[in-house]
Amino acid sequence: MDNTQHKRLKVLIGCYACDPYRGSEPGTGWNFAINISRYHDVHAIVEEGEFRENLERFCRENPDRVKHITFHFIPRKHHELLRKIWPPSYYWFYNIWQKKAYKLAVELDKKEHFDIVHHVNMVGYREPGYLWKLGKPFIWGPVGGFKNTPISLLWGLGVRNFLYFYLRNIINVFQMRFSRAARKVSQEAHTIFASDTLGVNTIKRLWKRDAIEIREVGTHADVTNPVVCPHRPGTPLRVYWAGRFIPLKALPILIKAVSLCKESVEVEVLGEGEEGEKWKKLVGSLHLEHRIHFRGYVPHDEISKVMSNCHVMCITSIHEGGTPSITVEALQSGLPIIALNHCGYSTVVNDTCGIKIPIQSQQKIAERLAQELDRLALDEELRLRLADGAVKRAKDFTWDQKMEIINQAYAAAVSGK
Repeated sequence: MDNTQHKRLKVLIGCYACDPYRGSEPGTGWNFAINISRYHDVHAIVEEGEFRENLERFCRENPDRVKHITFHFIPRKHHELLRKIWPPSYYWFYNIWQKKAYKLAVELDKKEHFDIVHHVNMVGYREPGYLWKLGKPFIWGPVGGFKNTPISLLWGLGVRNFLYFYLRNIINVFQMRFSRAARKVSQEAHTIFASDTLGVNTIKRLWKRDAIEIREVGTHADVTNPVVCPHRPGTPLRVYWAGRFIPLKALPILIKAVSLCKESVEVEVLGEGEEGEKWKKLVGSLHLEHRIHFRGYVPHDEISKVMSNCHVMCITSIHEGGTPSITVEALQSGLPIIALNHCGYSTVVNDTCGIKIPIQSQQKIAERLAQELDRLALDEELRLRLADGAVKRAKDFTWDQKMEIINQAYAAAVSGK
């Protein structure tokens, strides 16, 4: 189905996290909402407390861009103390929010008579929500969260985190096989989108459904090619790293790698979180204060400026539910990527645009990462070739391509095919 020839539909999307000024899950929700609204009239149900202010600000400042979106807000209750004691308690309150979203959807449907219902995020298969109960053609996804964290990567997290994430792996295997909610929704959905190849294969194997692979992150085709920052011999190779300061992001792998580098390497670290002080102490103990620069929180619209002054990006995450938005953002900025060979980025990064580190112990990964950083610091021809490949690779993940797939699914759903 050509995107220029389509029937404009009324689409209700479950979009818990949605923010035009952020990446990760909120950025995913926003990009789906704004791009679907290019072709259809969208009603989006969004969490109020965290996202309403930024959405209303964007709507005031850019009325023409949101003329086909109506946002509806529902607050979610929080229990910070319980969250600290038992992090998965988050899902208890999220489930309550989804029930409220369904009640609101029933009332909205009486007025709007939606053609399509699409649960966009959260992307994990554990959280399918209840919008499928509306009795309208239901689209689920992109769905992720099927990947377990390799045991070899857990050893570097300390005893407490090792036990927590080891138990999480066990629970994940159990839930994939026996989650009644996920299995039920998989049978009710007209179309399931999976965020990576692993998801497609797992959905087929466990739930006997075909899924369509569609990344939850994307690039914009109208962005001009970037000016790649040159690296001059004898100057530091500048590395870009961004993410929440939580154990699974595993920044210490990169910190240890820098301590092992023979060439001059500096790292721009963007983000903040619970592990911040611990990681800064590690930097101090290795006497790397002049090489690891913690920049704190940087607004999403300013991140491109930081990337434009760097030579390579490193992703050290040992677990991701899908593909981090920073992956395609780095590619579009012409940054070669060094990443671990697993999770969603393992199939985004290839030999034309980056380097994948085999899964081993965290110490061995740090050693291999140091070798690759040294190699790029010495071989500017290789780095520039990967930078050019990154820009080309980014064009494989445009939102125009995603919308062609989504519009085909919508058309099939409303026609009963």
